Amino acid sequence: MTDTVLVVEDDADVRETTRLVLERRGFAVHTARDGAEGYEMAMRLRPDVAVVDVAMPHVDGLSLTRALVAAGGCPVLLLTARDLPDDQVTGFEAGAFDYVTKPFDSRVLAARLRALIGRTCAPTGVERYGPLTVDRDAQIVWRDGVEITLSPTELRLLWLLLDNCGIVLTRSTILAEVWGRSGWADDHLVDVNVQRLRARIGPDLITTVRGTGYRVDAS
Repeated sequence: MTDTVLVVEDDADVRETTRLVLERRGFAVHTARDGAEGYEMAMRLRPDVAVVDVAMPHVDGLSLTRALVAAGGCPVLLLTARDLPDDQVTGFEAGAFDYVTKPFDSRVLAARLRALIGRTCAPTGVERYGPLTVDRDAQIVWRDGVEITLSPTELRLLWLLLDNCGIVLTRSTILAEVWGRSGWADDHLVDVNVQRLRARIGPDLITTVRGTGYRVDAS
């Protein structure tokens, strides 16, 4: 099955160029001219991934990313000229899966998209961890029989912690595994997302190991 990509970009030239280079790399590509149209198309078409420009009028890329995360939509790769670490952290905190700066190499963008699509395909099977029941294939989590809505980032974080039950994971390990970043670490990004996950699944399952990282105790 062909991987589908939604390109959300207000600049017509950049939008068309991105569409062409991705189609040449084997993707089926849909395009949207702004964040509002992008959200509607993402909800209707359910693409495998969205490539979203950050600097768009009215509904910018970060707002669109947050909206897609809240609605359980497709994962987002942000495509932008902003390349400072703070900009990247802001993008990941909004819920983006990856971040590529302009100008981009088409081979690199295609490789990052395929890696992202592969990374968001969870293993199959229903599993139980204490009060949690998870169906990784359907991307559904229940606590004590009640379904919990989690964002794509929260799901990736939960899968990682559950796969390492009883093991302390450092913040740098979590950052590398969940966000694909090993060259730099930002404790705040990890801490914020762990707190969000705790608020969803309950504060009793994730233990903070001071000065090191986090551990899940659910058997």
